[in-house]
Amino acid sequence: MQRGVLLIGGAGPSSAQIRCIVKSDDLICAADSGLDMALSAGIEPQGIVGDMDSISDSKLLENYSTVEIAERDKNESDTELGISWLIERGCESVVLIGGGEGRLDHTLALLKLFSRENLLGVWFTARDMTESIEENTELVGDVGSTISFFPIGNGPWMVKSMGLTWELDVVDWNSGAFSLSNRFEAASVKLMVESGRFILIRPIEQLLYHRW
Repeated sequence: MQRGVLLIGGAGPSSAQIRCIVKSDDLICAADSGLDMALSAGIEPQGIVGDMDSISDSKLLENYSTVEIAERDKNESDTELGISWLIERGCESVVLIGGGEGRLDHTLALLKLFSRENLLGVWFTARDMTESIEENTELVGDVGSTISFFPIGNGPWMVKSMGLTWELDVVDWNSGAFSLSNRFEAASVKLMVESGRFILIRPIEQLLYHRW
């Protein structure tokens, strides 16, 4: 299965963390100033998209043959353009890198992408890892590390857990509840998803334990 990686503007992981995330066989796209982030990490994208209103130096684009420059007055974000570029080239999952600590409306728009089918699976910022789950999953992490859960997409939502300080079985997701700053009570947490999709958010420091 071809995996796509999209680097975007905004606060992202460190260069060392980015190199840990990106695999040699990933198809890599940079959206606008995501090119600056890619180059800082020593990563060469295969495609570049966006309106280029925030890239550090437009002359950087001269080094690439696959550049799609969009109008600034458009109905899609640069992130959406980048995801579409990857999906059109056969990627069945997309990893998003960057986009942290920006405008609230942009953050909400990025989170909303998790509601769409076959668009976004995991998102890494300078602080957090956010991923969607809709099937039984086992998570590994440091005992005491934090993790938050939110329902996403269409309900109803139901999930059971084993290994958290506050188990998820009793959360009334369908009334708008969520589980904020929960904790690993054990080194392994089991999630049994019975219906719906969820996003879970963990500190980027737990990258070592991320499920690849």
